[in-house]
Amino acid sequence: MQPNFPDIQSDDRRPQIDEFAKTLCSQVPGANLGRVSYKFVCNMLTGIRLTKSVNLTSVARGLNEKIRLHATHKRLSRNLDDLILTENLGFGLLKIGAKNVNLHTRLIVHTYELHKKYACKIEYLPKSLVDSESAFKVCEILASDPESNTYTPLLARVWSDRVPDYESDAQEIKNAIMQVHTATAGRGMFFLDDETVDTGSIKAIVSEPSLDFIALVRDRSFKAVHGTELQSLGKLTEAVETKYGKMMFKLVPEGLMGTTKTDMDLFMHAGSVPIRLPECSRRLSLIALKSSSRLTGTASSPLLTSQTKLRSRKAVMGLVESYLSMKDIISLHSAFRETFDPSGFRVLTYNRLQLLMTLLQTVIHYETSIEGSLSISEKKMSSTPHDGQIQRTYYRPELSAEASQVDVESANTILERDRPSSFNDTNVQH
Repeated sequence: MQPNFPDIQSDDRRPQIDEFAKTLCSQVPGANLGRVSYKFVCNMLTGIRLTKSVNLTSVARGLNEKIRLHATHKRLSRNLDDLILTENLGFGLLKIGAKNVNLHTRLIVHTYELHKKYACKIEYLPKSLVDSESAFKVCEILASDPESNTYTPLLARVWSDRVPDYESDAQEIKNAIMQVHTATAGRGMFFLDDETVDTGSIKAIVSEPSLDFIALVRDRSFKAVHGTELQSLGKLTEAVETKYGKMMFKLVPEGLMGTTKTDMDLFMHAGSVPIRLPECSRRLSLIALKSSSRLTGTASSPLLTSQTKLRSRKAVMGLVESYLSMKDIISLHSAFRETFDPSGFRVLTYNRLQLLMTLLQTVIHYETSIEGSLSISEKKMSSTPHDGQIQRTYYRPELSAEASQVDVESANTILERDRPSSFNDTNVQH
C-alpha cells in the first residue's frame, strides 16, 4: 500500500506556511533574518510545496508573479547563494524540532545520494564520477517517538569528497549527529540505518562517549571485547543465549513470495551480553537478534548499543522492535521526499545546493509537524498479523478458509529455492 501524501496543488494554505516562515526567520529560533530573507523563504517554501519540485524554473513558475519568469528565477537563484541564511535557517529548523525531542525519542540517521548523471559544471561534484553517475551525499536525521507513525525532520547535511575540509563520509555523518546532539542537549537516542550508514561510519560514531545509540552491524568481523577475550561480533552473536522471544509478522511485497503480498510469520528471539570496544573503555551491549521461519530458515544479526541495563524482556525486545520499526519511518520519509524530485535541482554552486536542501527539509517539516498530513499507513513489521485479503504463511482461525489459506504452490516454490538465509534480506530490508 502506498502512503497517502497530501494534495498541495493549491495555495489555500499559504497564510499558514507564511506564519511558519515568519517563526523560522524571527528571533524565536535564532537570529532575526530580516524582511528580504523572510520574503525569499516564504517564496521558496510556497513554490516548492505548490510545484512539488526543487527546480528553480518550476518554483518560479509556481509563484506566478506579475513579472517575467526569468526575473523571478534570477532573484531566487541570487538569494540561494547565501551561506549565512543556510546556517541560520538550518539552525532555526533544528531548534524548533529539538523542542519535542525527549529522552526516548528515536533520532534516525540515514543517508542518500543526489545523482546528477553526466553533469560536469556543478561546484564540488565528485571528480571520479563526472560524466557517469555523479552524486552528492546527504545525511538526514529524523526524530520519531517509539511506536509513532510519524516523524519530524531535524537536519539535512550535504557534501561530496571535493568539498573543502572534507575528511571522510564517516566524519560528515558524525558532524551531523553531533550538531543534533548539541541542539537536543543530549536527549534522544540515535538509530543508525544499517542500509545506508556503513561500518566505518558506525565505528566513528560509537567511539564518541556522549552518544546514546543503537546500530545493526553488517560487518560480522567487527571486533569487540567480551570478558577478557577479543572476538568478532559474528562469533559472539552465535554464542549469546537468546532467552527472550516473540512472534512477529513481516509484510513481504508482491513478487518476492508470490503474485500477491505475503504476511510471513517469524519467530524473533534475542539476548544481550556486555561488551566494550578494543580502543575505548566505554561499556556497551551486544544484542544477538535471531529469527526462524519455515520458509527462510534461521538467521542472526548483531545489534550494537550504548544501552547497558538490558535485564528484562521489555528492555531487550522493546529496543529490537523500535529498531525494526524505524524502517517504516525511513520508507515514509524517502517516498515523500522523492515526490519533490530532489535530484532535479539545477544550481551550479555548493552554497545554493545546501540552502535548497535545507528549504526542502523545511517544507517536509511543515507537512509532518505543522500540517500533520503524513503517517505510516501500513507497517512492514508487526507484532500482530496484517489485515486484508493477502497470502499468509500461517493459519489464522478467525479468517475464512479461503482467505487464510496459504498459496501452496507459491510456498512450495519458495521452499525449493536456494535462498541465502540472511537476516538483512529477510528481516530488516523492506
